[in-house]
Amino acid sequence: MKRYSKTELRLLICCFITYTATYISRCNLAPSLDAIASTFHVTTATVGLLPTCFALPYAAGQAVSGWLADRLPAPRMMLIGLLGSAIVNMLFSVCPVFTLLLILCFINGLLQSLIWTPIIRIMAIHFREEVRNHAAFFMSLSLIFGYLLAWALSGFLTSQLHWRVAFLISGIVTAAIGMPAILSMRRLAVQMQTQSHHQEHPDIQAPARHMLLHTNLLLILIACFGNGYVRDGIMNWATKLLMDTQNLDLNSAVGIILIIPAVNYLGIQLGSLVFHIVRNNVYLSCAILFALCTGFCMVLGPATRLGLVPCILVLVFISAMSYGLNPLLTTLLPMIFRPQNRIAFAAGLMDAMVYVGSAFSGFFAGYLSDSFDWNAVFFSWALFSLLSTITMVCAWHFIPRRKHIRFPSHRSGES
Repeated sequence: MKRYSKTELRLLICCFITYTATYISRCNLAPSLDAIASTFHVTTATVGLLPTCFALPYAAGQAVSGWLADRLPAPRMMLIGLLGSAIVNMLFSVCPVFTLLLILCFINGLLQSLIWTPIIRIMAIHFREEVRNHAAFFMSLSLIFGYLLAWALSGFLTSQLHWRVAFLISGIVTAAIGMPAILSMRRLAVQMQTQSHHQEHPDIQAPARHMLLHTNLLLILIACFGNGYVRDGIMNWATKLLMDTQNLDLNSAVGIILIIPAVNYLGIQLGSLVFHIVRNNVYLSCAILFALCTGFCMVLGPATRLGLVPCILVLVFISAMSYGLNPLLTTLLPMIFRPQNRIAFAAGLMDAMVYVGSAFSGFFAGYLSDSFDWNAVFFSWALFSLLSTITMVCAWHFIPRRKHIRFPSHRSGES
């Protein structure tokens, strides 16, 4: 941490607190899904539409957010997204019908999509290369803290009071934690603007067509989809999975799944270790973690039949691998597109595909568990992890048609 300048350190802390607060109003849904289904008398597959209705607009919004992040002040975008998400969560607590919950999840997804790409843009422009990799892995810890706070708060309030109270408090806590951090970031805006003039980054942007046809971006996006399907499949369904396969009640299941975000810290550390062992080869690092994830997914079915402890162990290992991949896929890989001046654009698309996978897991995993059993869900996790392993290896060995490609001089105001 001593290698950071004073401005870099303040920005890192502000970004970390902001994204942690964001997760409190994003990940509070999982512990409440079963209670919401009971309140409105809907099936598992139907209540699974809630995370899907969040993830799809979030994914679509990320692509737009990546474009906006290159043009608008980052703190302004983040303040709109965080404050809006907090208000939506408060409204969630008074919804009289299930359809309105779906609409609010949709709006929440759009608002939350305004937060991540500005953070990536800040890291790309205002952090020196010698600290940028460390900042990427450090920022991933905000996901763990966010999940712990969201699950602990939502799980406790849902079990002791009501899921409506859980969403009301989540919205209040999000605003109380996130707003001061973003306002502090806004006070750094003038200094950030001054620093940006001294950064060496190109004014010319590669067209979107060039990014999709002449780079390995499409292959990376496939892997991001697989990561989102597995990662958020576990986060969305871990509570119900344990209740169904291990005959636990809600209090016990929520208490146990709090282990998952804690162990995810070790997954991020493993991702950092693998990244350094393979000499900062981000493609190979991703392929190794995806391959490990595939193996653990294959043995999850037998583990659930052996009892609670083997089931939990394998489940947390899968989750840890998924979170070890997160800083590699959504923070470090977008930096590869710095020469094209498309870091925020690439980050937006990559994070978007993660949440397309998440949206697919919300409904599809519920459908598989209803129509077959949880073994079908585990097999689908293994299949998508294997596909992602293959695509990352292909992306690593991707060779452009021409060594140097000239693209038109599109300025920052054009796409």
